[in-house]
Amino acid sequence: MSNNRARADAKQGQLLLFTDDDLLPDRLPRPDELRPTHNLAAIFDDCHNYVYANEGLLKEQIFHEMVKVLIIKLHDERADGRKGGVQFGITASEYRQILAGRPSPFEQRMQRLFQAVRARYDGLFAEAALRLKPSTLAYIVNRLQYVDLSSTPGDVKGEAFQAFVYRHQRGDRGEFFTPYPIVRLAVDMIDPRPTERIMDPACGSGGFLIQAIALYKGNPQDRAQYIRECIRGVEFNPDVAMSATVRLIFEGGTGREILCANSLADIEHLDGTFDIVLTNPPFGSKGKVRDRRILQAYDLARKWKRDRAGVWQPSSVVLPGQSPEVLFIEKCLRLLKPGGRLAIVLPDGLLQNASSGYLRAWLRAQARVLAVVSIPQEAFVPYGTGIKTSLLLLQKPPVADPARPVFMARLEKMGYDVKGQPVYKRDEQGNLLRRGAGPVLDDDTGEIAGAYRRFVERGEVNGSKRIFTVAHELLDSRLDVEHYDPDDLRLIADLRAAGARPLGEIADIHTRKDDFRSDPNREVRYIAISDVDGRAMQVISQQRIRAYEAPSRASYRLRAGDIITAVSGASTGTAKHAVALITEDEEGAICSNGFAVVRNVRGVDPLFLLAYMRTDLFLRQVRRLMTGHAIPAISTEALVQVLVPIPPAGEQRQIAQAVRAALSMRKEAATVSR
Repeated sequence: MSNNRARADAKQGQLLLFTDDDLLPDRLPRPDELRPTHNLAAIFDDCHNYVYANEGLLKEQIFHEMVKVLIIKLHDERADGRKGGVQFGITASEYRQILAGRPSPFEQRMQRLFQAVRARYDGLFAEAALRLKPSTLAYIVNRLQYVDLSSTPGDVKGEAFQAFVYRHQRGDRGEFFTPYPIVRLAVDMIDPRPTERIMDPACGSGGFLIQAIALYKGNPQDRAQYIRECIRGVEFNPDVAMSATVRLIFEGGTGREILCANSLADIEHLDGTFDIVLTNPPFGSKGKVRDRRILQAYDLARKWKRDRAGVWQPSSVVLPGQSPEVLFIEKCLRLLKPGGRLAIVLPDGLLQNASSGYLRAWLRAQARVLAVVSIPQEAFVPYGTGIKTSLLLLQKPPVADPARPVFMARLEKMGYDVKGQPVYKRDEQGNLLRRGAGPVLDDDTGEIAGAYRRFVERGEVNGSKRIFTVAHELLDSRLDVEHYDPDDLRLIADLRAAGARPLGEIADIHTRKDDFRSDPNREVRYIAISDVDGRAMQVISQQRIRAYEAPSRASYRLRAGDIITAVSGASTGTAKHAVALITEDEEGAICSNGFAVVRNVRGVDPLFLLAYMRTDLFLRQVRRLMTGHAIPAISTEALVQVLVPIPPAGEQRQIAQAVRAALSMRKEAATVSR
């Protein structure tokens, strides 16, 4: 190896300024001199910066030109492109010709390679030539000429491509990207077999598909054929579809595995043809699907109502718009063969909110829930959204073992922080743990995937608060993991065994809003959450305001004897939970709809019920039934399900007397202090 070559090799992964052509090699590389790199993302970043500073191209144009160069590089590495040794490279003499403004063999060679690529991957590139200036092209080629892209690890290429596409093509909320730990977890759990056909109908830059290829368990010699026959993706954005295509080509594909189309409208011919669907559909986007032609084709785009038996039924009314993630659920199940499996990332709101109850009813009628994994809320923060999500595994009937429980787990460690920076495992002394040459990421995906594989193989799980199973008969209208915490389920079972009754059976929840705003100048007394001392179980202040000044949350007129209990806000269900008995002093006041008004208590002493609402037994049930992460709340329909133990009348009287004495003492103390 020449000194020039050694200097150039030493510069791989660093920024070359091209001020000294002696840093360039004096000949093209040999195939045995190419090396894999762990610094591909930095190389891509340097190339982008150079093009941006020297070409005056828009970011979309930079993207296209970089893709051209990468495909040329890959084509040159492969046997069919290697007919006279390595052709992808730039020498010192060629660069001097470029600086002098003279034609060089480098330019001719690169254009010839590009024409070969256009012929090999027909339709991939509309442009007939490379658009970069020779000096810019020389910079990019030099940064890559000693890199072996084909043997660079898949996770390194994946990280680099994801960062590359994110920089050039990210949507308003990063909808094209799924964090790698979630991708790995989904594919590990779905465990594709070598003959199974896999589809991602919202493939973005191809992360799920690439991971499925990385886990291919068949004959290595059949890997390229497996990709061409079994791997398919659809992406609506043309440039992102091109990125996915490039990634598949890097793995041995033909360039035809990715279809640029609208999955919700254009791929009906593929329905019922896949064994596995892996996807993270667009969610948290600003708009809904409003194309009536699309909406009419989906059950989940219709208005649903409960019948008299409480069963959800679709109507003939098509909604004016529907969130894309909802339609994708239906589309994914359509794409599957009978018995096919789906792994899909969804916002937790679809798994827990009352407004999405119809969707969960439809889903459970159409598929078997195999597993649910709760993903940390911060998982998508580096990618543009803080929406809480879960990974849902479903199987389209028929199902081999319909009696098998549902596997549930909490993913707590992602291997990166909210800024996207890696977090590594450390020993008790604080030293980094290493596997091979590198540190070990601190994430739970391997543990959860391993537990799920053992569960599938043996039908059992060593239960814990993080990884457990739930019998299908215990599933109610919700599917989020937090709702099925094992300790909470045991609490519910114990309360029922002890004869506890739902709150809705022993009291009414007042839901009729008062019309006090009919006289806007009328003075009213308003009680907000902050006006209640939960520990004292009393209202400590009332705001006197005109009706027109009342906040929009002002809703319910109170009566003496009512109990108000918080149903929304961060403190609801915690030690700071607001609950109070309404006395004659608060009679006629208007309270916030952040409270539920419990009225007409029967079969139990009201003061016992008041005291119970401050216990951990009550608060844990409230937390279990709450929905929403930004603004947590419990609905009236859920609140009436909270179980209330009914002790003997004598015990109730003792508790009620103690509460009455405490309330009286606190009232006297408050009077004295005023």
